[in-house]
Amino acid sequence: MRAGHLSCRTRCLFTLAGLAAVLLGGCTVVGPTAISSGRLAYNEAITVTDNQQMLMVLVHNRYGERGHLLSVASVTANVSVTTSAGVEAGFGSSSDYAGNLVPFAGSVVYEENPTISYIPVVGEKYLRQLTTPIPLDMLTQFTRSTTAPGDFLVALVNEVNGIYNPDFNFTDRDDDPRFSEFTRLITELSRDHRLQWVERQGHENQFSMVIDRSAPEHASQVATLLRLLNLPPAIQQPGNLLVLPISLALGGGEDGGVGFSTRSVWDMVEILSARIEVPPADERDGVVVPAPPPGRMGKDLNIQFSADKPETAYVAVEYRDGWFYIDERDMKTKQYFKLLGSLWSMVMSNAAGQGAAAPVLTVPVSR
Repeated sequence: MRAGHLSCRTRCLFTLAGLAAVLLGGCTVVGPTAISSGRLAYNEAITVTDNQQMLMVLVHNRYGERGHLLSVASVTANVSVTTSAGVEAGFGSSSDYAGNLVPFAGSVVYEENPTISYIPVVGEKYLRQLTTPIPLDMLTQFTRSTTAPGDFLVALVNEVNGIYNPDFNFTDRDDDPRFSEFTRLITELSRDHRLQWVERQGHENQFSMVIDRSAPEHASQVATLLRLLNLPPAIQQPGNLLVLPISLALGGGEDGGVGFSTRSVWDMVEILSARIEVPPADERDGVVVPAPPPGRMGKDLNIQFSADKPETAYVAVEYRDGWFYIDERDMKTKQYFKLLGSLWSMVMSNAAGQGAAAPVLTVPVSR
C-alpha cells in the first residue's frame, strides 16, 4: 500500500514538473510573439493617426483656425509574463477526496504596458522648412522613382522655363497647355527609359536631365521638348545623349538648361485645403475661408463632407457637425495626400525636438 502511495506521489511530482516546464517554456516565444502581434498594431495606429491629424490641420486651415501637430517621439512597451502551476493530490482512502480535487491547474498572464512620448512640432525651424520651396534633390528623387513623373511635376512645380502651373487661377485664362505637354513628354521619355535624372559628377546637389535621343521617335520628342522649353538651337549637342543641367531658377535655367520653381509644403497645404467641401450653412455664415479658383492640380482634388460617418473613407475626421474625409476610391486625392504626408513628415522630423527645452508629453498607457 505504501509503495502504491509513493508511486502516485512520484507521478504527481513528475506531472507538476512537466506542466511547469511547459508553462515556463512558453516564455521563450514571448519576445517573437510580442513583436509579431505588437509591431504591426503600433505601426498601423501611428500611420492612421498621422493621417488623421494631418487632415485635421487641413480642415482647421479651411476654417481659418490654427492647427497643431504632435510627433511621436518614442513608443516603449514593457512586457511581463507571469506563470503559475499547481497539482492537487490526495493520500489515504480515495473516499475522502474523490470528486473534490482538481488534478492539474496552471495559468499564464501576459501584460503589455506601453509608454508613448510626443513632441509638439513648433518653432522657427519648422516654420522656415514648411514655407521653403522643395529642394532640387527632393524633386529629382520623386520624379525618377515613379512611373508617372508628370503627376509629381504637376504637384511640386509651379513654373518651368517660363511655363506656369499656378496654385490658383485668379484670372479668366485657362491653364497653360504647354505645361501639360511638358509633363506628357517627360513621362513618355521616362517610361521608355530614355530620360534619367542624375547628379552631376563632382558637383554635390547639382543635377542634370540626360536624354537618349538615338531612336528617331525619341529624337522627335526631344526636339519638341526643346522648343517647348524655349532652349536655343545651340543646345543641340553632338551624339545621342543630350545633357540638360537643371536648377532652381525662375524663368529658365543657366547654360541652356531647365529652371524649375517649386512649391513649398505649405503651398501644397493651401491647394488641398481649398478643395475641402464645407456645409453650405458654414459658407453662408462666413466661418470658412473663401476658396480661390483651383489651378491645374487643385481641380483633381476633393475632400468631402458627410453628416454621417462615411463607409468608404481612406481617412476621416469628425469636426463640428459632420465628417470630413477622402474617399478611398479617389486615387488622385489619395496620391496627393500621400505625397504631402511624406514631405510634411520630413519637415516634422527635422524640426521636432529642435532644442533641449522642447516640451515632451509622455503618456503611460495601462490596462
